[in-house]
This record gives sequence, C-alpha cells and structure tokens, in this order.
Amino acid sequence: MGRAFSETEQWARFMPGSPARLRKFEQMFTGTVKLTLAAGGIAERTAGFEAVALWLPPGRDIGFWAMTRSGFASARFAITPPFPRTRWMMAMLREFVEVHKQQMPDPHWYLMAIGVDLDHHRKGHGSALVNRGIERADADNHPIYLETELGGNVDFYRALGFEVFNEVVIETIDMPFALLIRHPPSKPA
Repeated sequence: MGRAFSETEQWARFMPGSPARLRKFEQMFTGTVKLTLAAGGIAERTAGFEAVALWLPPGRDIGFWAMTRSGFASARFAITPPFPRTRWMMAMLREFVEVHKQQMPDPHWYLMAIGVDLDHHRKGHGSALVNRGIERADADNHPIYLETELGGNVDFYRALGFEVFNEVVIETIDMPFALLIRHPPSKPA
C-alpha cells in the first residue's frame, strides 16, 4: 500500500520530494493495516500482494479502543518530523472522519483504502478485491461507502456499480474528493 499511495497527489503533499517517502509510507500503511484489524475490520490482499484492500464492517470504526489494541500502530508509524506536517496529516484524517460520519450515518461497509502496486495497475487486482467486498456487502444487504480523489478513480468505481452522491473539498489539503456509494441490489418482495 505504501508504494500504491506514495505517488498520489493527496499523500505526495505530505512529504513532497522526500527520498524517505516510500519507506515512511510503507511503515504508515503497515500501521493502518494493524489498526484496521484491531477495529474488527478486514485486510484483504491478492495472492502475490499486488493489491490490498482495507474494509470496516457496519458499526465498526477506528476509535480509541482500536488504537489501544493495535498498540497505537498508525500513530507510531506516522510520518516523522517535521512536526507541522504530522499535525497537518492528523488534521486531514480528522476531517475525513467527520465527513464520513456526516455523510453516512446509517450502517454500511466502509472501503477505507485500496492500493494496487504501481507495477500491477490495470490488471484486475483492484477490481477483484472490490468485488469480494461487494459480495460481502450484498450478502449483508448493506451499502458500501468510500471517498476517492476526483479523476480516474471515480470511473473505476462507477464501472463496479458505485455512484457519486456528493463531492467535498478537504480543506486541510484543499483537494476535492468524490463520496461514492454502492447500494445492495433490491430484493424481490
């Protein structure tokens, strides 16, 4: 996941031009996987680790107890100095949490993150992981929610049955994001 996200505009803003960015992102996402699992979430991967997806089931969130159970994994592995950048990252993450709470108050599956290794883009790995989550959510009869940067990612998710239901600007980084939802298929009455 570190490689997958190291070149995205959102995360590149956090450590612009840093030669240590890839290593730090690998550490940060290792912590994020631990945090997801501690919250009762699911970390899925393809057989060769070409892609990883992090899911939170309905009613689960990354809260204080998950942070404690994970040994504060995400915070421990967060990007190190300069301190203002760490504060900036935490403010951005808090803003995403608030948008999520406001926009999706009803039970849902949350696709927290999906990363495909840069060498394996457009080979179906990401679609395979999202489709596993879709099967799970449909079986539970719950929608799936996610946020993504505007652009090509939106088309990827639309092709999998998601629809944009809102767009927001994350003020901390002054970037627009699409909020997407996929509803379970209607059950015949």
